[in-house]
Amino acid sequence: MKRIKDAFINTETLKKDREMLEKFYLSNVENLSFTNPEGYELTASRLLVDNPVESLVIIPGRGEIAHKFCELFYSLSKLKVAAVVIFARGQGSSTRVLPDRQKYHIEHFEDYAKDVTFVLDKLNIRDYNLLAFSLGGLISLDILKNQENKPKRVSLIAPYLWPYFNLKKPSLYFFISLMDLLPFTRTMYTPHGSEYKKLEFEGNHHSHDPERFNYYHNYFEKHPVYTIGGPTFHFVKEAMKKQLELFKDKFEFTIPVFCQSAGDDKVVSTKETQRFFEKHANDPVPPKFEVIENAYHDIINESDEFRIKSLTKALDFLFKN
Repeated sequence: MKRIKDAFINTETLKKDREMLEKFYLSNVENLSFTNPEGYELTASRLLVDNPVESLVIIPGRGEIAHKFCELFYSLSKLKVAAVVIFARGQGSSTRVLPDRQKYHIEHFEDYAKDVTFVLDKLNIRDYNLLAFSLGGLISLDILKNQENKPKRVSLIAPYLWPYFNLKKPSLYFFISLMDLLPFTRTMYTPHGSEYKKLEFEGNHHSHDPERFNYYHNYFEKHPVYTIGGPTFHFVKEAMKKQLELFKDKFEFTIPVFCQSAGDDKVVSTKETQRFFEKHANDPVPPKFEVIENAYHDIINESDEFRIKSLTKALDFLFKN
């Protein structure tokens, strides 16, 4: 584990050498594009590594883009791990589902898993290890449940198994479903949602690290074409339907899975995530679950004490022999 931990750079190094990281990203990351049978352009960003000893597939969170993985790519290259981040429809640079590119929308949640599997097939990727963040965690569980090309091992970080919300599940789902029934509201932003606006570090619930937080959002300011706004009512309804399906199903874990949830998550319900994984304690291959105490939701952009600890454990779990 020490070898993995030593591959990560700290915040002070970032402050001093951002230019090095940018040059590395431009020289070592290949952007790929594929068109699926429905006509959607699906994109992926692949880390090129000479003589890799391991490979990794990454499924990102809802609004994440390829550049967000720049620092992680750098660490993976030091570990000789070749990696690819796959962006399903509506994510990253892939085709947005609605004419209004800012609205985050999906017609059927299962489309995400179909898109990821399509790109895996195009890249001829089999017997892979999988790392997923936030919404990517929910997509990953759908892949485990329904798709044929499944990973060997999976590490989930702050997976989106239920939103952080005080309303009880039936009441929240009823409200979202009601709004989804109305033609003029199903593609509207949910309350507090809007087109992308730069967040201020002060008072945010995503990261304790001002360096990583501001750099990420400053990148969007310089490249507005990559910005993604809030979700629509129909997206939230589709996600909730999938979440409830997973909670109620007789699905069992048959491969090693490790989930880390953020202890101070204000985006995803850590309590519900823990409940889900505890429910599977007697599965053929019981999943491992852990809380990263005091961490905010965006662990990949968190301060060193949370980020390095979490990612080190995730990679150590994935690449154990």
